[in-house]
Amino acid sequence: MVGLFRIVGVSVALAACAGETADPPVATGPVATPVADSRTFATLDDFLAGYWNRPIPPQGPAPDGWSSLDASLAPADCGTCHVQQYEDWQTAIHSSAYSPGLAGQLVSRESDNFRFVRSCLACHGPLAEQQAKLPLPEGGFGTNPDYDPQLKHGGMVCAACHVRGQVRHGPPTREGSTAPSAEGMPHGGVVRSEYFEDSRFCASCHQFAAPAPNGKSLQNTYEEWLDSRYATEGVSCQTCHMPDRRHLWRGIHDPEMVRAGVTIEWMTPAEVEAGRVGIRVTNSGTGHRFPTYVTPAVDVILELLDAEGSLIPGATRSAEISRRVGVEGGSWVETTDTRLAPDSSMVLTYPAPSEARFARGLVRVRPDAFYRNVFAGLLAGSLTDTARVLIDAAHEASIASPFMIFDDTVSIGR
Repeated sequence: MVGLFRIVGVSVALAACAGETADPPVATGPVATPVADSRTFATLDDFLAGYWNRPIPPQGPAPDGWSSLDASLAPADCGTCHVQQYEDWQTAIHSSAYSPGLAGQLVSRESDNFRFVRSCLACHGPLAEQQAKLPLPEGGFGTNPDYDPQLKHGGMVCAACHVRGQVRHGPPTREGSTAPSAEGMPHGGVVRSEYFEDSRFCASCHQFAAPAPNGKSLQNTYEEWLDSRYATEGVSCQTCHMPDRRHLWRGIHDPEMVRAGVTIEWMTPAEVEAGRVGIRVTNSGTGHRFPTYVTPAVDVILELLDAEGSLIPGATRSAEISRRVGVEGGSWVETTDTRLAPDSSMVLTYPAPSEARFARGLVRVRPDAFYRNVFAGLLAGSLTDTARVLIDAAHEASIASPFMIFDDTVSIGR
């Protein structure tokens, strides 16, 4: 059996109980209830419940007089007018939410277990038009006449956040600018809402309800943020991940973003025991745990060098910052969690032998650490030709994803 859960841009599978055919545990987002009119939300709760009812219901026919461009859900068509947003989106992980890793795991389930596929697409392709099948009143699934495979492969497309019932929605007008009248505007203008600037808008996909091994949801980003000073200071998800409303969503795969979120420094002699060297990593600028999800790992490494700058045999120490989870007996379990809460630190020290003259510190980020092992396991098993090509591409990408955010050598000063 393969257990699969979701993160925007990729999917994760866990090998467990090989040979079983029952559906695996699936991490699901919040259950939503539709509201009658997507234009009117009296409260934020109404907005979240109605706006993020997934799969997002079919858009239906466009109003009379609309052009095909007005009615289009394709990101490239949105980019005709929203040039900067489209260019940003193309570089963002949202645009690859329906990734080879996800597609490779779902391709064999499209025909015999679409309920499972649909649960994954709730975040990776949430529009009804991105789903090949829709539920039938009498049960089961039938062909979706509005299915657009090209749209599906776009992942988290513009319309997933901005279009409901052919109505375009967006954040409030920028301060100092004038909102034009909807009359004569493309696609009838836009309905503006302050809820687009609320962290709970992002939580719809980035906070799971269950499962929660060791009392913490697998995807627990919103709760981590809520427990931090960033929430009380009004620093929302959008503040960091959509600066100046840029559609970038940089995260653990972006070296610059990761470096900006942590402080890495050598400890002073007064801070460590005599004869030891130490390095400190502090979550100084990340509004949730570092890293927030269960898939990355961050390696902190200390190496001791001799007078010639050569590594002293055996004089290496390392520690991993990560959350490790797995499936045992059909249930999710957490084995370790060494991630850093906002403003907290981890320290790695090591006794320096007498011949040591230099210390080298390294911090390596492996964004897809968990995926790499999962994809390798899948490739070792039985896959269709199509699935194998997709999983192999995902595996190669995971191998290439690590990067360094710190590499510094200092004199011990003996």
